[in-house]
Amino acid sequence: MGDRDRIWSFQRPEYWNDRYQKRLVEEDFIEERKFDWLCSFEAVRTLIDPHLRGARTALDIGCGNADFAAAVSTAYPQLSITGVDYSPVLFDLAGTSLGPHGRTAWLVMDACRMAFRDGAFDVVLDKGCLDALCAGYDQLAVLRGWGRDITPAEEAQEAVAVAAVARLLSEVERCLAPGGRYVVISYEGPPGRERFWADALRGGSRLRLVASAVEEESHNYLYVFTKGEEEAGGGAGAGGGAAGGAGGGEADSEEARAPGQGSGRDVHG
Repeated sequence: MGDRDRIWSFQRPEYWNDRYQKRLVEEDFIEERKFDWLCSFEAVRTLIDPHLRGARTALDIGCGNADFAAAVSTAYPQLSITGVDYSPVLFDLAGTSLGPHGRTAWLVMDACRMAFRDGAFDVVLDKGCLDALCAGYDQLAVLRGWGRDITPAEEAQEAVAVAAVARLLSEVERCLAPGGRYVVISYEGPPGRERFWADALRGGSRLRLVASAVEEESHNYLYVFTKGEEEAGGGAGAGGGAAGGAGGGEADSEEARAPGQGSGRDVHG
């Protein structure tokens, strides 16, 4: 598989299963149990604090084996976090070390097809999940800028990626409570992401971009969306929803598989 083909694998579970499986058999895999893509929580803490301060329930999509959710949970003791990732091998690697027992839960689930009730979460955290779906699309944008030819197969994969992003944004919106926040950390700046925001709006999305910034540790981009109109006083959970006890975070069906201890519990804590 060439470099131009490999990048499309980032949006496939098989790629991540293979990656994590290799970590399991390596002698030094203990050091690989945790890996934070893009940046640490501390790099964005002051930027995302206004959007987490009032939240009670959060969803971490494409959680991977990052330390991010554990750091968020430690910083916000009132917050219960549910992480989802579509690689079952991940949980063999990370075990139950992804966050504090009792306030974090982890499920094998595709972020584009989630089994949570509507309006279940005050906050959705996305550090690299959207980017994994966009990686091939972003590569083609660079290649086009260099005047390179794009193959019909690449154009077809690009269309698949665009559709996957649309599904992801739709699911995020559905799972957010009114007034809830979608916090995206991405390597890509506004010119490379505005197309997806615009597509979502044209499709009737109620997600509205309310803040953007650049973190100073690794110069990644932060985008914050709210579901619906901005609530008076701001902050996640202003619209009730999960924080008000509307069944936040419980999976509706058996599509979600709970690996390890503590998975699948009611995220209210």
